[in-house]
Amino acid sequence: MMTPQDYLDAAGALLLQPPSCMRRCWQRGSACLTRLALEQGLRDYWRVVAPSVADRPMHNQLLVLPAFASTEAASTARIAWHGLCRAMHHHTYELAPTVAELRGWHDDVTVLLPQLESGPSPNA
Repeated sequence: MMTPQDYLDAAGALLLQPPSCMRRCWQRGSACLTRLALEQGLRDYWRVVAPSVADRPMHNQLLVLPAFASTEAASTARIAWHGLCRAMHHHTYELAPTVAELRGWHDDVTVLLPQLESGPSPNA
């Protein structure tokens, strides 16, 4: 199984130099990998902090996250996850996410995961 960092590394590689064979889908590939990193990081967090939450739907995990992590971390996770979900769904009338959006989500998840690894927030 890949770790959250493995997913982030793969997403980052797509952002830096997408392969020519993915010229029409690398943006969604990067969004998917970044979302997988976030979801795996949250599952790992919940297994330590509140194991009963780890297998719940992501919406539920994001709803209870403010009770266990900082408000900022919970907000970052929620905003990134929803943005990545929208970016992954292909509709012919929508443009792919921009590089700036993808980098922003990637950066947010990159900063968030170590915060979650440190355990529950003392403020929660």
